[in-house]
Amino acid sequence: MTKKEIAEIIKSKAAEYGFEIQRYPMGWATCQSNKSYVRIDINEMENEDNSDWDAHRIWLDIKAEGSACKMGGRNTPEELLKAAEEITKGAKFAAKINSMGLSYERTF
Repeated sequence: MTKKEIAEIIKSKAAEYGFEIQRYPMGWATCQSNKSYVRIDINEMENEDNSDWDAHRIWLDIKAEGSACKMGGRNTPEELLKAAEEITKGAKFAAKINSMGLSYERTF
């Protein structure tokens, strides 16, 4: 699989779960606003077992992680339900990405 194909998969899956995604130097993340309750980071992690430094080939595995945001103070039941829904969607999105076993090879 190529990095471009992986980027398209991530963008497509993010849209399925109701998120916009941004590209960063070593991965992707959901777009944040002052109304976001969850952030999903999708990182390119070096897979040393599959990499061959002598041949100038490195394998990068794609791994998703999440964190809850903006939950302090006193919240209404409606705000809590909205946060729970968004966090649930984020967790399902991250789990889906991780279950796909995405990886690609890069030469240097």
